[in-house]
Amino acid sequence: MIRDQDDLRGRGLATVGLTDARDRRLRVLVADHDGLARSMIRAALNDADQVASVLSASDGNEALELARQYRPSVVVIDLDIPPAGAAETVTQILIVSPESRVLTISANDPRGAVPALRAGAVAHVAKDVDPGRLAGIVQRVASGESIIPQSLIGPLLELLRDTPDGGWRPLHSRLTTREWEIIELLDHGAGTQRIAELLVLSPTTVYSHIKSVLRKLDVHNRTDAITAAKQLRKHESRPPTQQTSPPPPTAHPERFTTHNSEYRLKRIRRQQNGGPH
Repeated sequence: MIRDQDDLRGRGLATVGLTDARDRRLRVLVADHDGLARSMIRAALNDADQVASVLSASDGNEALELARQYRPSVVVIDLDIPPAGAAETVTQILIVSPESRVLTISANDPRGAVPALRAGAVAHVAKDVDPGRLAGIVQRVASGESIIPQSLIGPLLELLRDTPDGGWRPLHSRLTTREWEIIELLDHGAGTQRIAELLVLSPTTVYSHIKSVLRKLDVHNRTDAITAAKQLRKHESRPPTQQTSPPPPTAHPERFTTHNSEYRLKRIRRQQNGGPH
């Protein structure tokens, strides 16, 4: 029941607007169980020059499948999206499409957006936002801006105060906040089921996160993932001026040592021979 996919194909957008890397315009996925709201958002975005194509989904499962297939630039998702809600759906979408930027919307108390923001969403707006402004907001989100309403600043600061010092996640990291949480729990000996209980996720979602961590760290088991994550954290926690570009994290640091030793030896020989430094 992917309602808009056939329509896009009929307009020649399924292969061009959605997959042509040369098209700098945005690919947007709208996920909302309210058909009227979904149609209004699509109409507002379709009229925008900077939007190449708009897909829509009526539930989280449909949204996940579209995100996996089309890798949208921005996902606009209602907080009450069935069957699992926005936080769980955002988590799953960012596993299959990690480059997507997620904007949540709601008609109710915006404080419900906090779990979705923690899961990886970067912005939230009310559903009564002026349709004429929506395309601009989506474009700002796609360009890297975070948009948080004033009413959410307090809950987010409270969440920040509740975060213990010395957590695993560096300020800027190739791993998501959720992935660092799972690594920390793995380091404490938790298994998939226990992690699911602690983070209020399904075991399938936890397993997907772990697979993503293994792939990003280029390791093959959980023990090596913990070792590689410690190396990555050490590197990413350095100030930018002190960071180098090391090989991808690995559970075998001795390979780094051999590589760096050979590099230093070659450099010394070049200096002794009067070559460039």
